[in-house]
Amino acid sequence: MSISETSQLFSAREPSQRPWWSKSPHFCWAIDVLCVAVLVIYFLHFALPAIGGNFNDDEMMNIFWYWHPGATKSLWANVLFWTRFHYRPGGALYYLPLYHFFGLNPQPYRIVQIIILTAAIPMVYYLSRCLASSRFVAFLATLAACYHGNLISLVFLGSFIYDVLCGFFYFAALTFYVHVRERSDELRPWQLAGFLALYICALDFKEMAVTLPVIVLIYELLKCHRWSDWKQFIAWTRSFAAPALIAGLITAPYIYSRTRGPDAMATWPGYRPHYSWSNFLKSNAHFVSELFYSEFHSYIVSKKVLLALWVLVLIYAFLRRDRMLRLMAFWVVIVPLPIAFIVPMRGGPCLYLLLFGYAMIFAKLASDLIALISNSSLLVGQGTGVGVAAGAIIAGAATGGVRSAAIGAAAGAAVGKMSPSTFRIFATVLVALSVAIFTHWENQRFGRISAFLNEGKKTSHVIQAFRSLNLHPAPGSTILVKGNPFGEAGGWQPLLVASLVWNDHSLQIWLDGKNKLTPQQLAKVDYVISLSEFHAEIVRALGSQGR
Repeated sequence: MSISETSQLFSAREPSQRPWWSKSPHFCWAIDVLCVAVLVIYFLHFALPAIGGNFNDDEMMNIFWYWHPGATKSLWANVLFWTRFHYRPGGALYYLPLYHFFGLNPQPYRIVQIIILTAAIPMVYYLSRCLASSRFVAFLATLAACYHGNLISLVFLGSFIYDVLCGFFYFAALTFYVHVRERSDELRPWQLAGFLALYICALDFKEMAVTLPVIVLIYELLKCHRWSDWKQFIAWTRSFAAPALIAGLITAPYIYSRTRGPDAMATWPGYRPHYSWSNFLKSNAHFVSELFYSEFHSYIVSKKVLLALWVLVLIYAFLRRDRMLRLMAFWVVIVPLPIAFIVPMRGGPCLYLLLFGYAMIFAKLASDLIALISNSSLLVGQGTGVGVAAGAIIAGAATGGVRSAAIGAAAGAAVGKMSPSTFRIFATVLVALSVAIFTHWENQRFGRISAFLNEGKKTSHVIQAFRSLNLHPAPGSTILVKGNPFGEAGGWQPLLVASLVWNDHSLQIWLDGKNKLTPQQLAKVDYVISLSEFHAEIVRALGSQGR
């Protein structure tokens, strides 16, 4: 069988053969709304328990990081995104408004985080529709990508808001770009400005966004026709490659500031890259193991298996002559590059963007298999006998009962009498249900949800301990905190909590054992507070009396 014949076998029917409702724009719009509504409900089923979560230790540091310099400096750092002035400056846009209005109440933070993830669902669905030109593929891909049991931290831990918002703006920028390009020749100046603004927002939240210019350029290369001469190449570069190249020019100083210099992020412990082919393959094998849950089933993807997987995806993409599949074949290799060389290896929520690529490949493969079966006269339309036999065998084997076998035979007969279009819908729903059941099962394993909901309880107790003092220090007061319920690993955590509880930049807060104070400084301390996890007590109150 030739490549063209294989492609025709997988392809859908001609427009004239499609059912009447596929030609109605209003009905198609209603189908899209229904698909998105189902996906949102599915996601919220898993996500809503996260509302009961607490602040974890990292979140106190995050809020303090933006609160301490003040709102003006922290927000201005978003404009100067290419400098080293601030670590992930986009966090100020999230944390400071929430802290201003809700203080240290974790529930609004969790609600907003869930809202952002929910808002990404229709966007990812639309992006998938534009790239794949298929509702079936878009629905299955978004279902697989909107919630993943190994990326549960995206929903339940607030400290991963950087991954959430980086992913949101990354998808927003790419969706906007693809939307414009699929409907017009080139981006107008205001559209280019909008695309770049969304991209800069993604950069402000996390370094994972640096791959977007490369992805956009590959999208354009796959979309363009061959150039007959240099003039056509230059015209294409000026009209279609320019947005990606401009975004790349914006990215260059950003990458330099993160990787060069004594204070660069790449010099921090835990962020140092170790460039080698072995580390690249080892990290990506780890990523695939997490996304396919293989680590929890006593199987670790090896480097050879990873390379074989990539080769198979490339072969599949180019045999199918599918532009979306080709883009995703590059996506799964390029998108994880920012974290592929870091030791120790990353995973979990850091794989948010990578998950989309594998979800699209899975959805397209499932859709092609369904199309292959539906286009086969042996199994659909003329295969009632096969359907009966298959249904009886499957149901009987599953339950070991004659009655169940009879029910299975009836179901098989019904499937055998389905039209190809009806069968595609039925099979897609069946695949979607299988993914949902499997995700629910994985989500319940090892009690991960209860573990995440319990995380940060110590921070919550210490916040309540400080609040129980009912202390309102006068501006400029000095406070010495004795005792650290977080231990040595907690470091400066009591100082962060105390600063955010009182929300006064003029206070001078010291930690016993961390700050080396002179006898003169000790004599001038206004408040000495003894702190444990559940209790705080004012041991001494001199000078400023602000209670």
